[in-house]
Parts: sequence; structure tokens; C-alpha cells
Amino acid sequence: MGRCDVLHRGALVSYYADEVRRSSATSTTAGKVTVDSKIEVFWKDDHCFYPGVVKEFNEDGKAHVLYDDGDEETLDLSKENIKIINSSGVSELTDEAAEADGENIDCGGDYEENKRGGAVENFFTHSLCERWRSELGQSRLTELAVKMQRKALLDTTMSDYGPKARRFILFREQHQRPWLPATEATVLLYIASVLQDGGIKSASLQPYLSAINNYHEDLRFPGQAKGRVVTRVVKGMATIQAELAVQEENIETQRTWLPAGHVRRVHEAALKLTPRSSEELRLLRAFSYVVVAFVTFGRPDTGTSLSRQHVHCDDSEFFVVLLKEKGRRHHLVKRRLCIPWRGVALLKELIEHWEFHCDTAWSRSEMTQPDAYWLLPEDPKNFKASIANDWIGLALSELDCRPPEGGHFSAHSTQKGAMTCARAVGVTMEKVCFFGGWSQFSSAVQHYIDPTALRDADMNYYFEWLTWSQ
Repeated sequence: MGRCDVLHRGALVSYYADEVRRSSATSTTAGKVTVDSKIEVFWKDDHCFYPGVVKEFNEDGKAHVLYDDGDEETLDLSKENIKIINSSGVSELTDEAAEADGENIDCGGDYEENKRGGAVENFFTHSLCERWRSELGQSRLTELAVKMQRKALLDTTMSDYGPKARRFILFREQHQRPWLPATEATVLLYIASVLQDGGIKSASLQPYLSAINNYHEDLRFPGQAKGRVVTRVVKGMATIQAELAVQEENIETQRTWLPAGHVRRVHEAALKLTPRSSEELRLLRAFSYVVVAFVTFGRPDTGTSLSRQHVHCDDSEFFVVLLKEKGRRHHLVKRRLCIPWRGVALLKELIEHWEFHCDTAWSRSEMTQPDAYWLLPEDPKNFKASIANDWIGLALSELDCRPPEGGHFSAHSTQKGAMTCARAVGVTMEKVCFFGGWSQFSSAVQHYIDPTALRDADMNYYFEWLTWSQ
């Protein structure tokens, strides 16, 4: 084997629709396979399904499959990505295939499946890849071209794409609306259903609309979830949700920046804490993270993913070599941030204090200490960026550091606070953008800075050193 059937757009449209229905099923279809069942088995190396018939089952319950091209194979179907072809010619996707970790649609060689997206994500990836293979033919260059198509998107983007598009497709099917292309009227009804169902705010709707547009454009149809009318309806949705919030006295608070005074209290508390339990060690980590994220202008994903090999201390300075940064995945460059010890008093003591107690915990555990800078022995192997919310919440609540009226702290508050405080003491926008990893011309920077913040001694404590050479 090694061939791949050509799927043209008409067949691909049908494939999309069938896969949506299959991905929403809850029954375990692998158990339906019997002798003489017609199935299709996905071959990871060839990136496609091959049809065949189950001839018999051995004593271990494995199936002997005779492929249509004459090849034979014995398989544990519960571990394979298969489709069962019923009498009407419609295929069913096994739940085992939907749950297999990284064994579904590879589509390029090294894609690690995000379980949150699961098979939903994979059938979109697979369908898009098949479209290009049908036009370019089967070759190594084709596979490289397909891989580049997929790699243009973050894995998290791919895992979000499928479920959001599926929601719209299922809505279209339930309401029997025109399909491919969907009409603008269908999109408007869909937005109305989102408002009616609740749970999604207008400010969070754009990824759902983008999924609809991407889905259409991948199949060379014009995107339908954009334009003047759609924009107006989304604005109306925001107005209705705001009116409901007022009626229910459930007005959302604004994410605010973290004051330097709060960080200084956290800093002092960390140096006084000698952890004698795992709970106190986690508290020390939370304290230390807040300070380090603050002085380095760190985003949650950057701060939580620091590695030991990229955090350095010498006689004169503390420096971090950032490798994983949001928006820089496609242009991987190490970026070095340096803070002189004389620039931030007691920063060296804090770093040494955290590293000593972290190293001690790993030594006592008798496990190999990993490279992750914030990882403790009882933790999972890696963190999601959202863990920063927990650490900041733990550190601030321990000291009763509260946000101003009408605001709340989040994982982004450390970066917002650093940028606001630095600007308040007179640090140039060029330096603020450098430390924060922003383009100097990015309009998004302005959303992170409160231009009304007044300079104080705590701001000077952490950021006045950035003005020394000015």
C-alpha cells in the first residue's frame, strides 16, 4: 500500500459533514465490528484510510483484516483509528480512535494531538490536508507542503478550530439551513442562538466566527461570518448582554494592573518564609513567581515556562534567556533580559532563597530534578499558563492584597503592573516594549498601561534603574 485516494471538493464537503456527525456520537462503535464487517483502517505513515474486510478474530480478540488491495494484517481494533462501513455505505468513527493519544490523524509527522480538541480537531486537519494532496499529488514535496500548511497554526489554535466550527455545523444541521456556503442569515441566527444559550460573551465570540470563516475558506468558499451586518449584530449582542448584567447586578469587573506596593509586600514575605511543609513551599513559589514575573514584565506563558538553564545569576546581574514567548513561535530566537543586582534591592536574595528550597525539596524526593524552573516534586510534568492565576491569587490572598474597587487581578496583572509602573517612573516606551516583548508600534501595548498612574516609592524600587542611562 502507499497510495492515497483523491478527494475532490464535492467529496470533501461530504467528508466534513460525515465526520461532524461521527464526532458527536457517544456509542463505542469498535464493539460493532464482526466477521465480514467492512472497515477502513488509517495508516499513519501514508496519512490515509485503506478499505478492507474483517475475515476472523483470533483467541486474543484481534481481527484478521483483508484489505481490498490484497494485503493482510492482524489488528487490535480497539487501538486503531478505523471507520466501520455500514450497509448504506456510511462510515462510523470509533470512540477509541477519538480518544487515542496522538495516534489519529498525523498529517505531517510530528503533530501531537491535544486531547481537548481530540478527533474533532483531527478530522479538520485531515480534511484540509487531503484537499491539498488531491491537488498536488502524492510525493515527499506534497507532504512537506501539507506540513507547512498545518505548522502555520499554533497547536492550540488547531485544537480550538475544530470544536468551534463543529458547533456551527451542528446548529446548521439542527435548523436545516443552507450549506456550503452557509448564508449570512444562517450566521445571524447562529449568533442569536449563542446569545440565547448563554455562556459566551460577545467579546469572546470572534474565535467562533473566525472558525466559520476558516472552515469555508479552507474549502474555497467565501467566509460568511464577517461584514457590516455581522459586526452590527455582534455589537447588538454586547448591548443586550450589558443590559442583562445591569438588571441582574452582575456587572463584570475590569482586569487591573498589579501595584508595585503589593509586589513589594510579596517580596518581603517571601524572604521571611522558611517553608516547613509542601503547602508553605508552594506559597514560597507563588511569592517568588509574582516578583520574578513582575520585574521581567513576564506574560503568563513566558513566566510559567521558565527553565533552569535559562535563568542565571552572577556577581553583578540576574538575567533570563527567554525561548518560549507568545507570538514568536514561528521565529524562534533567544532573547536575553538583564537586571543588575543594584537595580532591584533584595532580588538576588529572593532568587537564591527560592532556588535553595526548591533544590532541597527535589533532593529529599530522590527524584531527578527536571529543567522546569517552578516545578516541585508533587506537581504534574508541566504547567498550563493559566496556573499563573492560581499562583498570583494564592500570593495576594495570603497577604490580603486586594484590587481597587471595580477591578480584579489575573495572570496578566503582573505584566500590566510592570508596564504601568515603569512608564510612571519615566522609562521610555522603547525599553518597556523590549522587556515586555512587544513591537514598539503595537497598539495592543496601550491596553496594558494605565497612563494616569502616579509615581511612588515602590515603583522606583523596581523600575527606576531602567532610567539610569536615559
